[in-house]
Amino acid sequence: MTELPPERDTAVVDSQSLRERRDVQRAIEHWLRNTWGRGCAPFLDTFDFSPMKGDWGHRFLVCGGEEAASAVFVVYGADFARLHGLPHKAAPEIPFVEQIPERYRAIFSEGYGKAIAESAPVTLKGAISGAAGIELYRAAFMPIILQPNWSKQLVFGSFNCRSLSGASS
Repeated sequence: MTELPPERDTAVVDSQSLRERRDVQRAIEHWLRNTWGRGCAPFLDTFDFSPMKGDWGHRFLVCGGEEAASAVFVVYGADFARLHGLPHKAAPEIPFVEQIPERYRAIFSEGYGKAIAESAPVTLKGAISGAAGIELYRAAFMPIILQPNWSKQLVFGSFNCRSLSGASS
């Protein structure tokens, strides 16, 4: 990952990234409200998606096993689709990591794998080089159990990024 140049005005970046920081935090808080105990992933049967009321924004839901390479998008928000150049409706026949821009694939693979392995929320943030220069990103990945003995799980998350210049990616 690329470190930020020290001469950049981080106050501008911080004000512009406040929305995605809040969304990542709100997604984690929502996940925590739906779990049944500390260190336990919630079950799909009891997870309340209704507060999103069709507006998923930068959020997404992925279904798969232990490896990200075979997991697929179930649903994602319009802002998430726009950011990654995805169609409005998820294409569940294509692995999700193949659908997002290549520069983000390692981030999504890591977040997905850690969320499944740790059965807990995983947050990732940093900077990467993109077509528009340096991009700052924030992400959260949280497991949801389909059924206790099933090999497949869901991963609920939020992801957004901004170029350091302040333009949307």
